[in-house]
Amino acid sequence: MNTSFILLLNCIFAALNVQATVVSSEGGHIANGRYVIPAGNHIVRIVPGKKAWLTVGDNTELVIEGNVLLEGNGFSQCDIIRVTGRNVQIHGKGSIVGDKFTHTGSEGEWGMGISFRGASNATLRGLTIKNCWGDCVYVGKKSEKITIENCHLDNGRRQGISVTSAQGVMIRNCTIANVHGTNPQYAIDIEPNENCTINDVLIDHVDVVNCEGGFRALTYKVDERHALIGSVEIRNCSVSAKSRYPIHLNRCRQAKVEHCIIDGTNDRPSIYANYVDHLRVRNNTLNVSVQLSSSVINKTKEIVGLDAYAPIRVDHSSTKDVVNNRIVEK
Repeated sequence: MNTSFILLLNCIFAALNVQATVVSSEGGHIANGRYVIPAGNHIVRIVPGKKAWLTVGDNTELVIEGNVLLEGNGFSQCDIIRVTGRNVQIHGKGSIVGDKFTHTGSEGEWGMGISFRGASNATLRGLTIKNCWGDCVYVGKKSEKITIENCHLDNGRRQGISVTSAQGVMIRNCTIANVHGTNPQYAIDIEPNENCTINDVLIDHVDVVNCEGGFRALTYKVDERHALIGSVEIRNCSVSAKSRYPIHLNRCRQAKVEHCIIDGTNDRPSIYANYVDHLRVRNNTLNVSVQLSSSVINKTKEIVGLDAYAPIRVDHSSTKDVVNNRIVEK
């Protein structure tokens, strides 16, 4: 995008009485205003020594109508867009495309599409984010009140969405597909870093398609990493997994899984909860093939159990509110 084109577009916005500035292909830092990435393809590059192409500060609306295409690089860690500010809206009909297939290096797994790092009261809405070397979306550094909605996340190498340090994260009405490349390979991974806390996470009406794993909320012993997961709620979702758990909950204070449709497998439970203090698993449907149904029924006496083949495995957790779940043949 050349300078004269930017000036022309800014003049058009001014004539229409729309306060907006067009973001240039050089990126940089934006704050305190409305900024637009117009329709079309925009190839962007991250300068060596910088950690992001575009950093978004306080009180900013970023409208992405075009396609932001990251030029291949060899960095082990970088963000296409990094959000650090308060009161941020990012939305549009465009896309953010990473360098998963054009990456020139082999180290690291932290090439993110959009990264919320210490952001608060921020919304991401309506975009397609795909082909990232790491995660399509990352939420960390004590971010607060983050909403991700109506997005399509595709072909992340590590995760669709990672949450590592946050209070109040809402993910709803999204599709996450084809996560594959380097572990953990989950559609959504809620996993606090050392000395970090994650609390009040809601996953609502999210479809997981053709990913290695579905949803995971996992931490280790508190005395080992001093990390904590508080409340996680998963509801009204459609989840499948190719090689890992569709839903895995480990060492959470409180977890709910309700009204989800889950494709079962013969290799592992569809829902596995371990060391969850307050667990609620209700009104979920586990879809299995006709051939798989007989195998599951033959191997397990009940839908909820402790063995590796139980459709719902609950270990070291309360089972008092694990009710009204059923197996249905496809």
